[in-house]
Amino acid sequence: MKHLVAAFILICGSVSAQSYQLGDLTITDAFSYPTTGRSGAGYFTLSNEGAADALLGVEADYPKVMLHKSMMKDGVMTMEHQMRVVVPTQGQIEFAPGGYHVMFMGLKEGWGVGDDIKATLIFETSGSLDVTFKVIERP
Repeated sequence: MKHLVAAFILICGSVSAQSYQLGDLTITDAFSYPTTGRSGAGYFTLSNEGAADALLGVEADYPKVMLHKSMMKDGVMTMEHQMRVVVPTQGQIEFAPGGYHVMFMGLKEGWGVGDDIKATLIFETSGSLDVTFKVIERP
């Protein structure tokens, strides 16, 4: 797990410093990795300086986009669909490999380094926020 956290910190250092603001919510370090198949994942840091809110979903120009959480169950890594991800009061949530992430499914073409993946995050209280996931090289 320490290696996963270290890799995530290293990755975030290589992502542009682009941030997105919606009221008390801030999205930073939105990125993805190149894909070769029909799905890809998006990651970011979500900080909240105000009252609790919840991320309800993501919209993008792909057949299916969902919030997922990867977790280890009985020695097997699984992904579970998340109907909502609560962002606690004055809290922060990491959408990172091995945890929460945005799953883009039904891709017609793979993503390459330097591509921009546009999406809209939908929050329960704060509304919607357009973000761009920058495709970066895997560490």
